[in-house]
Amino acid sequence: MPKEAFSFLLTFLLSALAIEPFKRYQRRKRIGQYIREEGPDLHNYKTGTPTAAGIILLPIALAVALIFSFRVEILIVILSGVLFGIIGLVDDLSKIVKKNASGLSGRKKLMLQLLSASIIVFLIQLVNPHTYMALPLLGKIDFGFAYYPISAVIIAGMSNAVNLSDGVDGLAGSMFIFSLAPMLMLPVWQNGIIAPICGALAGFLWHNWFPATVFMGDTGSIGLGGMIAVMFSVDGREGYLLFFGMMFLVEMFSVIIQVFSFKIFGKRVFKMSPIHHHFELSNWKESKIAFRFSLIAFIGAVFGLLTW
Repeated sequence: MPKEAFSFLLTFLLSALAIEPFKRYQRRKRIGQYIREEGPDLHNYKTGTPTAAGIILLPIALAVALIFSFRVEILIVILSGVLFGIIGLVDDLSKIVKKNASGLSGRKKLMLQLLSASIIVFLIQLVNPHTYMALPLLGKIDFGFAYYPISAVIIAGMSNAVNLSDGVDGLAGSMFIFSLAPMLMLPVWQNGIIAPICGALAGFLWHNWFPATVFMGDTGSIGLGGMIAVMFSVDGREGYLLFFGMMFLVEMFSVIIQVFSFKIFGKRVFKMSPIHHHFELSNWKESKIAFRFSLIAFIGAVFGLLTW
């Protein structure tokens, strides 16, 4: 625990300090966030806000994790952060070059995510060969060969889920911390990567809490999303993402439900998806959304601890 505490504090300080000049550089070069036209009108004032802070926080977290917790499982999680982070980086740079919020097409992004997830699943099988998935309260269920594509889809899906959650000041970062920090109470290898990631995100939230002066960008959200899934996939515990990734899954399925309902019935279930925009259009303040969603994420993580 002292090692985890030190890595948390170190990444917090490094992230909080390094993001400040990163913001100033973007302001000087007039680089900033482009707001999606289909997003809520409430966000128009955010156009031009410095973005892609994941370029700073992700390498800091991964480097500290590598130094303080060198083991093969951690290396696989770090590699997933690199692979998915590169996808997000390409997306972020594409937005800056195009000077709009489109970035990579959804199809290209999904193909790259599935490819990266497949590589990670292959590496996991070299380290810990298994075709089972441990489900909370149900135990291990063997899926046979079908486990491989299922695991890859879960990893890619969680990458998208965290990405979709990054739409309100302080939301994705705080939800990630409250989803995983409770695991530090368990004597598990994942703590070697959870502590530095949470520390780096805490440093990021120093700048990102409402009103945000910098955004995470896809480098951070896609990279972190892939990593949270891989942390559980290494041991065949993907089912525990139902608790430790609860609110990210809620965000993702709110989009799926919205699209399905509109295409099949011509009606929208939510005012806007992902669901945080629904509450935003229901006059919830951004800080209120971030706090309540993070609180529910924490409650889900506590249930995860009880079923571990």
